[in-house]
Amino acid sequence: MIDAPPQDAGGHDDKKTETKANPLLDAAAKNIKHLVFQRNHPTDGEVLVYVDQELDLEWECDDKAESALRCSEGDVGRIQNGIASLEHLAHNWPADLKLSTKRMLGEAIARVLQKDVAGADQALKQAKEFVKAKSQQVSRFWTLQACIASGAVAAVIGVIEIGFRPVLESALSRSPYLLSLCFWAGCLGALLFIILNLGKAPKVDSTAERHLHYLEGVSRVVAGGIAGVLVGAMIKLGLFLPVFSKAGMESLAMCAAAMIAGASEKLAAGIITSVENNKTNQKEKSDGN
Repeated sequence: MIDAPPQDAGGHDDKKTETKANPLLDAAAKNIKHLVFQRNHPTDGEVLVYVDQELDLEWECDDKAESALRCSEGDVGRIQNGIASLEHLAHNWPADLKLSTKRMLGEAIARVLQKDVAGADQALKQAKEFVKAKSQQVSRFWTLQACIASGAVAAVIGVIEIGFRPVLESALSRSPYLLSLCFWAGCLGALLFIILNLGKAPKVDSTAERHLHYLEGVSRVVAGGIAGVLVGAMIKLGLFLPVFSKAGMESLAMCAAAMIAGASEKLAAGIITSVENNKTNQKEKSDGN
């Protein structure tokens, strides 16, 4: 009688447990948005660089890779510092630009992890140029977005006021009603000026927070509305373009001048200066007589 082969105490088969080929990649698979670089070398170990679902740049290495990189810790730290100086600039950018930025920065850290220091420096340099160019575009986009939104609100309210003119004139009286129209016209003039001068705008970047750009854009439109009210009031008082008041075109002249004043701060300042000069000249004439 042949005895059966003995079993272990636990009753399990004597089989070796299979190990995963890429443990770092398998562990991070669900959190990877974009895989920048992955290497698993039998001697140098596994290295992983990726952009996660939150659009943060991450990199990992196992014990073997960490031991292999000890001789180049200075280069790795320098590249990491360069990435850190750029990565925060894109934290509130649109998702597509943010992903592109993190991918380019990931290429820099991937090169230095491959011990290609020259390639890492070149990748970091290209990332700096990309971030600088896109930072200006994002800043202009935020400011223009706020300006267009403010101008759209001004246009809608202005059209509503024109449509309900009889009711509003009887409720507010004629002069306050016309000055309110001048305000909305000045806002639209400011928006027109901003759109036409986009290419001539000073070079700015998105270092400041997005809400500061929004505040600046709204403030520029509101400033145009205030300039429109000032110029409209001068026309109403007969200090500027009195011929339109005599011709019965006062409301049209006030709104047109308000829009022009909102479109040009220099022009608004010039109108105010011309009124002051006219007053001075008239006073000198009266004193001479």
